[in-house]
Amino acid sequence: MYTIKEIADLAGVTPRTLRYYDQLELLSPAQIGDNGYRYYDQGSLLRLQQILFFRELDVPLKEIQYLINRPDFQQIKTLESHRVAISDQLNRLYVLLDTLEKTINSLKGEQNMSEKEYFEGFDETRYEEETRERWGHTPQYAESQQKWSSYTKDQKEEIKEEGERITLRMVTENPDASPDDPDVQSAVGEYHVYLNKYFYTCEVGFLRGLADIWVEDPRFAVNYERIREGGAAFVREAVHIYCDRHQEIES
Repeated sequence: MYTIKEIADLAGVTPRTLRYYDQLELLSPAQIGDNGYRYYDQGSLLRLQQILFFRELDVPLKEIQYLINRPDFQQIKTLESHRVAISDQLNRLYVLLDTLEKTINSLKGEQNMSEKEYFEGFDETRYEEETRERWGHTPQYAESQQKWSSYTKDQKEEIKEEGERITLRMVTENPDASPDDPDVQSAVGEYHVYLNKYFYTCEVGFLRGLADIWVEDPRFAVNYERIREGGAAFVREAVHIYCDRHQEIES
């Protein structure tokens, strides 16, 4: 067992940080002694390591709280994901460091750079390959790619902002709202129209599948958890209700 000071010293954090993590239900002591002292065990060390890995990857604490407390959280699988993410990040940083050195030398007149070399290492499309592998075989992916490439930069920003407004209405910050509330259902309907208008032909069955992914994949789920706790599950239920009603109308 470790005292709060011992585990703080091991991890290079402060006891105050560990108390804060306890408040957030991120890391609670394994045991509290009769004297009120907090004690941590080996499992605590591994959980704290997970939290710090997420922090190194710039994941906000609220999102870490959601991810690490999920019933289906798998420690080894998550560590393997960290390994891939950090390895990719490290490789990209090496390229960026080389670009930085070349730029400095170029400004000093010690080296010539091509226009392309100025931007080596910058990657704004890190998830494109995964998206292509997951959805590339679907007609929706091809249609979406074609439509999106036809928009101007300003149009893309407007489309994103519109999607964010609709999403906020779907998930709703109102704690008293239910998934079948008229306003929520109206927002789901608008989102369905939004997908068809700007991205791809989205049939009801496809929309239902999207809603399932929003819950199953933590990277999507956190977008809704930012708005409210349990937001991903809330919007999935709302979408399922919408799809059920829409299918009844069609039939």
